[in-house]
Amino acid sequence: MLSAIEAARREAERLRRIIRKGSNRQVQAGDEKALARATALAWFNNHRVALASLLEETDLAQVDEDYKALLAAAARSTSRTKYNDILKRIRNRLGQLETIAVRPATASIPGARSSDAPPDFTPLVPDARMQGILVRRWRECSTCVNSGAALAAIVMMGGLLEGLLLARIHRETDRHRLVTASTAPKDRSTGKAVPLTVWTLKDYINVAHELSWISQSVRDISVVLRDYRNYIHPQKEYSHGIPIEPGDAYVLWEVAKSIARQLIAGTKRTARA
Repeated sequence: MLSAIEAARREAERLRRIIRKGSNRQVQAGDEKALARATALAWFNNHRVALASLLEETDLAQVDEDYKALLAAAARSTSRTKYNDILKRIRNRLGQLETIAVRPATASIPGARSSDAPPDFTPLVPDARMQGILVRRWRECSTCVNSGAALAAIVMMGGLLEGLLLARIHRETDRHRLVTASTAPKDRSTGKAVPLTVWTLKDYINVAHELSWISQSVRDISVVLRDYRNYIHPQKEYSHGIPIEPGDAYVLWEVAKSIARQLIAGTKRTARA
């Protein structure tokens, strides 16, 4: 199991490899910029939180600045050379933190775990049969994560989230909001939203954020989950050159659980309104 520092280092190195493979001098592609933002937010929202009880604020200050620089780079068109410089600094800073932090080599990500117990899906999914399916899927995700089956866990998470996001869409009484959302996938010939049956996980996540069902930080970090899920195709993992390891699954399982709980809580608030 990877420590918080090790998980952050792997994410930064993965981003660095993907950025270096691009052909344009400037990073302009939306997916690359979104991955850079997600990598920085994973530090601030997950790994840093885990390390805060082990390290002094002064120890974390310099790497914080580097991740802020990464966020700033992702907000505009930035050269690949600059990204590479930022990510090399992050790698070096994380190495320095590792010499300071006192932790067992096999420790899990401390302080970053929430309960693996399935939530009550009733507000989101009234159908009892579907609730049972979601509970089984949830438990299967947890089993895969905790047994070290990282790729299987992430693939399961993607399927679970698609089901939950689609359920939230079906609970939406104003379908006009869905089809007119700026992030809804459009038919190029008509300009109209395509049927829900052909939406992808990316579309569900983007629309869920636009309609304020999930937070900005969770939406951005979920880009990593969506991208890792594509590693079900061996060629995808081969081309990126970075395998998925258990520490990645632990981090992304926290993201998946956060999305699920935000969707359920939001549905409860809508029902009370």
